[in-house]
Amino acid sequence: MSIPHPVKTDDRLKSDKDPKDDGDDEPEPVIAGPFSLYDGSFVLEFLRPRRSRNASVLMRTTFKHDHPWCKLGKGHGQAPPLHLHFQQSESFIVLSGEVGTTTAYSLIDTIHTPQNTSASNPHHIAPWMPHRIWPSPAATEDTTILVWAHPNPDHLDDKMDRLFFQALLMYISDVREGREVLSLLQVMVMQHFSATALIMFPELWVLGPLRWWIPWLVQCICAYLAMWMGYSPLLRKYMSQEDWEDAVVQGRVEMWRRGKKQQ
Repeated sequence: MSIPHPVKTDDRLKSDKDPKDDGDDEPEPVIAGPFSLYDGSFVLEFLRPRRSRNASVLMRTTFKHDHPWCKLGKGHGQAPPLHLHFQQSESFIVLSGEVGTTTAYSLIDTIHTPQNTSASNPHHIAPWMPHRIWPSPAATEDTTILVWAHPNPDHLDDKMDRLFFQALLMYISDVREGREVLSLLQVMVMQHFSATALIMFPELWVLGPLRWWIPWLVQCICAYLAMWMGYSPLLRKYMSQEDWEDAVVQGRVEMWRRGKKQQ
């Protein structure tokens, strides 16, 4: 059960594409941001990934180590619940400070630093691997990481791209800051269009794949309901005028509108 997605060709925005077709040795410039989120405890930038990354999105994120919210560790607003991605991997390197991950159904905690997760040794989170990322409360300096989602084939639907992360992270930040009221339907429809599912009772091994299948089924039903009620995976308020008017974005919006009428 899946919501139809309109884009089966190169669905990157114009601003996300490398204007030079041989970008392997090109720098990775900032294309959006910096955005100061979660009461200033988290800074988000989007970069244009070089072609060799084969990435649908590249982000540079910074946790401000001396901010009280970062001392919460796994309780920080930018520490998502345990989840998995069906289609893409996530990889990251640590440029400064330290960041934590929790991975697998056995909930293995690991601290990553520039010494053990450098450009020569990125940490890779494969599809179907339960995981979450969180700021280390023990960090003694700001933690900056580069994180990207890959691969990025033209035919792949429901990618984790810049607009997905930009809308989701800015929306959740506003919720945590009291600017928005949390709508679970809004979150469900956004997650569903990134081929992501939450994990329930991860250590209860007797449940097997039901640990992700039940949350995914609930999410799928909620996403259909949200679409019927007029929700959209993209939030206009978190997009620039240029992004909103992009042909790819308007193609998605039109497809979602048609899908709503057919339900």
